[in-house]
Amino acid sequence: MSLHRFVYYAAVIGGWAAFLAWLIAEPLFLHDDRLALVVQVLLTSALVGAGLGVGLILVSGMANAQWRRQLRRAIPGLLIGGIAGAIGGLLGQLLYDHVGVPRMAGWMIMGLGIGSAEGIYDRSSRKLRNGLIGGGLGGLVGGALFSWIARAGADIPMRATGFVILGVSIGALIGLAQVVLKEAWLTVVDGFRPGRQVILGEATTFLGRGDHLALPLLGYAGRDLESEHARITRQPDGQYTIQDNQSRIGTILNGRLLQGPAILADGDLIRLGSNILRFNHRHRKDALALEAAQSAGAAAVSTAAPPVSSAGLPLPQGGPTAARPAPRGSVPWQRAAPPPPPKPPRPGGTASPRIPRPPPPPPT
Repeated sequence: MSLHRFVYYAAVIGGWAAFLAWLIAEPLFLHDDRLALVVQVLLTSALVGAGLGVGLILVSGMANAQWRRQLRRAIPGLLIGGIAGAIGGLLGQLLYDHVGVPRMAGWMIMGLGIGSAEGIYDRSSRKLRNGLIGGGLGGLVGGALFSWIARAGADIPMRATGFVILGVSIGALIGLAQVVLKEAWLTVVDGFRPGRQVILGEATTFLGRGDHLALPLLGYAGRDLESEHARITRQPDGQYTIQDNQSRIGTILNGRLLQGPAILADGDLIRLGSNILRFNHRHRKDALALEAAQSAGAAAVSTAAPPVSSAGLPLPQGGPTAARPAPRGSVPWQRAAPPPPPKPPRPGGTASPRIPRPPPPPPT
C-alpha cells in the first residue's frame, strides 16, 4: 500500500484493537467489585496494550500480504504491548493517586512500549526511534482525550469511545512518525500493483518475487525474477547501494545493466523484469560530501607548485601559454599579419653611390 494508506490503516486498526480490548475488559474487570481499582486498571491497560501491539504489527502484513510471517511477529507485539500497557496503567494510576499527575502520563508510557515493539523485534534502531516518538505522542494525545471523555462516573458508551480514541491516536501517530521520519523508500512505478511503497528501514532489503519479502513482485510481471533477485544495502556513511543477486536476467539501473554494486541516488529507476521501482532518498550527506570534495579540489589547485619550463625555470601561474603568447597566425582562426612595407628614404637626403673596390696590382 502507499504510505498515506499505511497511516490510515494504522489508525483504523489501532482503534479497532482498543475497542476489542475494551469489549473484553468491560465485563471481566471493570464491573468486578472483588478487584481493587489498581488491579482493574492494570488488567485493562494490559489487555488494551496487547491488542494495540498486535494490531499495529499486522499493518505491514496488510501492506504486503505476508500474513504467515506477520502472525509470527504478532507474538512479540502481544507480549511487549501487554507488558507496556500493564506498566503504563499501573504507573499512571499510582501517580494519579499519590502525586496528582494526570492519568495521560500512564497512557503515554503505554504508547512508548507499543511503539517500541516492532523496532525491538526487527532490531532496527530507526524503527525503534520512530515508534517511541509516535507512540509517546499518541499516548499523550489519546490519554488526554480519554481522561476528558471517560472520566469518573462515565457510562459504558463514553468509556468505549475513550478507548477507541486512545487506540486511534496511538496507531495514527506511530504510523505518521514512521512515514514522516523515513530516510529512504521505494515506489512501484510499473509492474505488479503500481503505487505500492516500502520504507527501507532494514540494513539490507531484498527485492524479488519471494512472498517473504517486504515488497514482493508477484504476478505475470515477476515471472522471470528470482526469489531474492537483488538487494539494497545501507552503507555506514548513509548511502544506499544496489547489487544484483546473481540472477539470470540481471538488474537494470537507469537503463544500464548492473555489473557490480552501484550507489543509488534520489530518483533512480530500478528495473527488475517488467517491474520498475523508483528509489527516493532524503539523506543530505551526498550533497555535503560533494561540496567537501569540490572544496578539497580547489584547495589542491591553489596550493600546487608552479609549473617550470624545460630549463627548470618557473613559469607564470597561467602556464606556458601565459608566459609567452602564441605568435599571431599560429592559431587557425587568426590571420597572419602582412610583412611590413620598406622604409622610405629620409626627406632631403640622397642615396650615396656605391664605390667599387680597386683592382689588385699586377704581378712583378
